[in-house]
Amino acid sequence: MASLATSSNIKIVPLVSEYRQAVVNLLMSSFFIQEPLNAQLQFDIPHEPLTWIDYLVDESLRTECSFVAIDTTSSYPSVIGVILNGISDRTRKEKDIIVESEKLNFILSLFDKVSNGSDLFELYKTDRLFHFDIINVDEHQRRQNISGRLIETSEEKARQLDLKAAFVICSSLYSRKAFERRHYAVINEILYAIHGNGRLNDMGEHDRCSLLAKRL
Repeated sequence: MASLATSSNIKIVPLVSEYRQAVVNLLMSSFFIQEPLNAQLQFDIPHEPLTWIDYLVDESLRTECSFVAIDTTSSYPSVIGVILNGISDRTRKEKDIIVESEKLNFILSLFDKVSNGSDLFELYKTDRLFHFDIINVDEHQRRQNISGRLIETSEEKARQLDLKAAFVICSSLYSRKAFERRHYAVINEILYAIHGNGRLNDMGEHDRCSLLAKRL
């Protein structure tokens, strides 16, 4: 079990290549096992999601607007949280990535469904939007507002880049609450019982996928 760091010993710093492998390791050992939607679908770790995670982390490094939470009490600074972010530009075509995992494609199809019909560029009268892709904190280090600090630091970066609004797709109640505490509004939501093709009927309180956004 990891030792519990105190909030005063946790630093939020930019994601740089030095932390790349630690971030991948954290996501494989935490996000893809404990996040409710992923837990329900039972990914083959690390093989099934690795290509997508490699792409997402590399894109986050390229755009330079993502952050990690570092425990400074250990002899070697350890990554205990991460938020992977990006920027959507209405004037540029998004790069396509081939995802071989059927389970990941299924999740991404749910994200497409919850996003359909919501033109956030038009809603916020802008050509560029900040977006949050993944937020994850080590299970032993939760309840210290690390998620809130990661979101807040990301918003500060977005404002520095003169971005007017941000959005996120939340697949669980916990992530949704983290963003609602930061005053994100629900733009749209879909119920897994209706849109999950019978695969997500027992999700309990994590029963929906939500698109949230906020003017910065």
